[in-house]
Amino acid sequence: MLGFASLWILGLAVILSTLGFANYHASRGRKRLRDVLGEPGYRAAVNAGLTLFCLGLLGSSLSWWETVLWGLLAAAFLSYTIAAFISRGRDSE
Repeated sequence: MLGFASLWILGLAVILSTLGFANYHASRGRKRLRDVLGEPGYRAAVNAGLTLFCLGLLGSSLSWWETVLWGLLAAAFLSYTIAAFISRGRDSE
């Protein structure tokens, strides 16, 4: 249980630090926070954090429907993370 608890805490830490960096970059570049968070690198980091969060709750869920729900959410956020990384690689070429 400790491992699964650390996963969701780590996921929230990733999301919070990403929001902090995005806020800093938005204020330095005089952009809106929403525009900065829409960039592929930030989208990938937020979705990776959400994947970790869902995996942590998946491991600590007790009923079958919670396990299915958290598994589906984790799979969805993992696919969004992969898509953002692919988009990020395409933008750098």
